[in-house]
Amino acid sequence: MTTSNSSKGISRKDFIKGAAFGIAGIATIGLSGCSTDAAKTNSPAPTPAEGIAWDHETDVVVVGLGGSGGAAAWEAGNAGSEVIILELAKTAGGSTNICGGLVTIGGGNALQKAAGFEDSPENFYNYLTAALGTGTDEEQCRTFAEQSPDMFTWLTEKIGVKFNPGVNPLWPETPNPTAGLTCTGDEYHMDYAAVSKAVHRTGWVDSEARPGGRDGSGFFQPLLRAVEALPKVKIMYETAGEQLIYDHDQKRVLGIKAKQGDKLLSIKARKAVILTAGGFAKNEDMVRTYCPAFSGVLALGTAGDNGVGIKMGQALGAALQNMHMAFSTSTVYAYITQEGCAGGPLSQGIIVNQFGSRFVAEDHYHSWIAEYMLQNHKPGKHLPSYLIFDAKMHDTLPDKSKESLEKAKVIKANNIEELAKALGTSEGVLENTVQFYNFKATEGKDPLLNKRSQFIKPITTAPFYALEIIPTSMFTAGGLRINAKAQVLSAETGAPIAGLYSAGRNAANVIAQQYGGSGTSVATCFVFGRIAGQNAAAETAV
Repeated sequence: MTTSNSSKGISRKDFIKGAAFGIAGIATIGLSGCSTDAAKTNSPAPTPAEGIAWDHETDVVVVGLGGSGGAAAWEAGNAGSEVIILELAKTAGGSTNICGGLVTIGGGNALQKAAGFEDSPENFYNYLTAALGTGTDEEQCRTFAEQSPDMFTWLTEKIGVKFNPGVNPLWPETPNPTAGLTCTGDEYHMDYAAVSKAVHRTGWVDSEARPGGRDGSGFFQPLLRAVEALPKVKIMYETAGEQLIYDHDQKRVLGIKAKQGDKLLSIKARKAVILTAGGFAKNEDMVRTYCPAFSGVLALGTAGDNGVGIKMGQALGAALQNMHMAFSTSTVYAYITQEGCAGGPLSQGIIVNQFGSRFVAEDHYHSWIAEYMLQNHKPGKHLPSYLIFDAKMHDTLPDKSKESLEKAKVIKANNIEELAKALGTSEGVLENTVQFYNFKATEGKDPLLNKRSQFIKPITTAPFYALEIIPTSMFTAGGLRINAKAQVLSAETGAPIAGLYSAGRNAANVIAQQYGGSGTSVATCFVFGRIAGQNAAAETAV
């Protein structure tokens, strides 16, 4: 176990240090080199349609073949439209293929029902609007909740995705890490108990790429096979979408300019272009500009997350939304104790900032905690934070978790006063924080932050520990503003831009101030990708 006298002064470049814990939901991460240079050379300004000599014509052009692009292409192709997919990389998948294999599914789908959970679109909607925080779009939340059961049916019956039977229960029950249904979000937190009945809502799939593992290839590879099987769908790999082509007479997007090696292509979309090119986590300039709180945090994703799809829409006058927001992981206690679920033995402890004060309920979803730390960071306040726990709590950890803890930044002391000195917290603050927490914990209460009763235990048995908690990785959540039909909206008028749709991390949707749970991003890719494909296919060809 690593010990130190102080962890003060941690820089953003040091965020990845101490990330010794496996994080369910990001089990396998693509860390391709930043594609900022590619983004700088790209000129996203729209091209007028007048006088264009078309190299290809099709009904629908999909830009980016990840989860949202695959869903959009499948729906458009299945509806009988001709589809051309442009994919920057040599292979398909994007961030969806390499994520942790979790997808948020609610509303009373078959997987929930088989496990004995009662849910409904209304119950799911109530949770989403409460848990995702300020800035979420209520109409999109409604659509997302209502479409969730059908998304599960589509994944399993149409695409061929397989979810294992069984449930991974909440702590302190024995974990079932191979189960197809788990809970990685804030569904059970007391903050939302008044508005939504708590149920499991996270599906988890086995990896197709790594036998014995779990990652997004379990749902993306079946999706790719389903897309490839459609006769009217053509995939153009190593082909980058660069500029939208706009017809000023018809006042609509009419196609796209693309680059394939040294060759420039003009591709006409008789019905629509769907932008599903990913977020901007790999574009450091955009991260510094739009969500500086997350600048310097290790970016999750692939080289395609360079923001070009967002820039193309923006250059045409599209509105942006929630560009300040990102998802962030942390070196969090819950995942070393109850893999795949929010909350575990160390949630009995307390998280304090550098003054020694509590600021968050310890049984919150780990991303909620990481985002709070980053968005509210001031020098010498929340970065790093410390999880304080005692010997009894330490002893409840599984042996594997104790081994992981040995590699982490942990300070050990014989009493709280000694621990406070080692951390350098403000005089008397940590001691008073623990004293007040213990006083109310004997009554089974947390009047300050409303933690669940099973996690409220006094911190009284020496030795005492302080585990450093820091944000470790991120991906962006903001993008082009869309409506519930996945149409891209004009910044000037608020009306849809004709012939242009978007989904996935290329667009902003239900994810706002907070992230509801692992698998939320993938679920929005599938739901709004499908909607984009359905509506694009229904357009009148021009």
